[in-house]
Amino acid sequence: MLVVIVALISVALALPAAAQSATAQIAGPLVASGNPNYFKDANGTVLILNGSQTWNTFQDWGSNGSLQTLDFNAFIKFLIAHGHNFTLLWLTELPKFCGFPATASSPPGLTVSPHPWRRTGPGTATDGRLKFDLTKFDPGYFDRLRMRVQALRTAGIYVGVYLFTGEWLNIFRCSSDGYPFTGANNINGIDDGYTGGSKGIGSLTMTAPNAITRFQDTYVEKVLDTLNDLPNVLWLISEEAPANSTWWNNHQISHIRAYESKKPHQHPIGYAALIGSPDTTIYNSDADWVAPQIRISPATSCGSGNPACKVNINDSDHSYFGMWKETAQQNRNFAWQNFMTGNQALFMDPYVVYYPREHRNLCVSPTNAICSGPDTRWDNFRDNLGYILRYSRKLNLGNVTPRNSLCSTGYCLAQTPSVGAEYLVYAPSGDSFTIDLSAMSGSRRLALEWFNPSTGASIIGNPIPSGSSSQSFTPPFSGDAVLYLVDTAGHATSGISNPRLGLRRSALSLSVPEDWLEDRTVRSPS
Repeated sequence: MLVVIVALISVALALPAAAQSATAQIAGPLVASGNPNYFKDANGTVLILNGSQTWNTFQDWGSNGSLQTLDFNAFIKFLIAHGHNFTLLWLTELPKFCGFPATASSPPGLTVSPHPWRRTGPGTATDGRLKFDLTKFDPGYFDRLRMRVQALRTAGIYVGVYLFTGEWLNIFRCSSDGYPFTGANNINGIDDGYTGGSKGIGSLTMTAPNAITRFQDTYVEKVLDTLNDLPNVLWLISEEAPANSTWWNNHQISHIRAYESKKPHQHPIGYAALIGSPDTTIYNSDADWVAPQIRISPATSCGSGNPACKVNINDSDHSYFGMWKETAQQNRNFAWQNFMTGNQALFMDPYVVYYPREHRNLCVSPTNAICSGPDTRWDNFRDNLGYILRYSRKLNLGNVTPRNSLCSTGYCLAQTPSVGAEYLVYAPSGDSFTIDLSAMSGSRRLALEWFNPSTGASIIGNPIPSGSSSQSFTPPFSGDAVLYLVDTAGHATSGISNPRLGLRRSALSLSVPEDWLEDRTVRSPS
């Protein structure tokens, strides 16, 4: 039996970020786990999804009519470097969009390419290029989509694929946008009724199938055909569609469910917050996962749909607009508090899109609105999404639940059997706090690890006795703090266990996380 000897206090810097990333082979699509807050993979591993996502991960953007190609391999390396396992691929439906608020005045119009359909003409669309033929797909679009999803899979990264982007139709339209479903821009007689202004949402607000949904459905089926065999995919209907698009969103959820049911793989279907509609709308849907507009998601995301309870991935795009005006600690609060309430976090990372207004993203060497490298100002927040993933792999996610009443900070994930208890506590502002450790008797001991989200440093303390109903703790550093406590024999693994967690004590149904054996003296009995 291994004996782990821990100094009174030892300090270990966090693993290099690349070493924290999950790069294990993704064998099959995610499915619901026994814990409704999380998915599990094809191996039965319960997991969370955390990461950065940005607007131009799939299509090229650029101002002044000059498209700037994203270095997608560099983006994948960026995700790995920060320890992320999830991102999004966006579809921006407008060939040109206007009024994007990246600058304080005179926001640039941005050109976007490629698009799902071929531009064959005859005739010229409002953006000055040939009109679309909605009966002919552009093979290059779908080839690029497949290659990027495959590249993410190779890197061990899951990807949410946006099928539509309602926000762009709701607030970024203009008379020269070239939108494929506006009559002036296609040769097929399809018209969403747009006549001008920044809003044109007729392609999303129907209440029954029509000529537009016929072409939309065919496009969705083409995406599903292109990606169905790839296991790292999650679907996402639309980014911030308008409030009166509920029929359309629900139609697409049902459509995807029915179409994929006849295919080898079925992937989780997501529903993002609607502009101007409460989160109950997405909770009451038949989506598998949701991205709400509330800043800190609830401990359960249940409603009247099927499945009743959704996996909740809180995307700062919908819930934390203006985060660039807050402190680094307040930003970290968003990610850690969502994790402690049983949820996951996505960062609407501006990455290389130049956004000088209010200093949101002062990235490197911008050319036509796109930079050559990201703004390092966001690196600590990016790293913390990876740190959260690291701690999620220490826990038995199949068993832990939000238990905020156990700690005075109000943010605690825990499982509390009489043997094998574990607690992960977040103190948003630091300072002393208490935890109820009475689940196990005083004869059992808890291994202790502090984590400093500001620096990425871990501090290991001597084990402490369990049993107290109000054990006091004071972080050994200033600012927000994380404390992990686990039975020294390992956490309980009954229920859904996580094979990533390391050494299994099967006789006790306990598991010791591998991280507990890092940077420590280990010896065997003589």
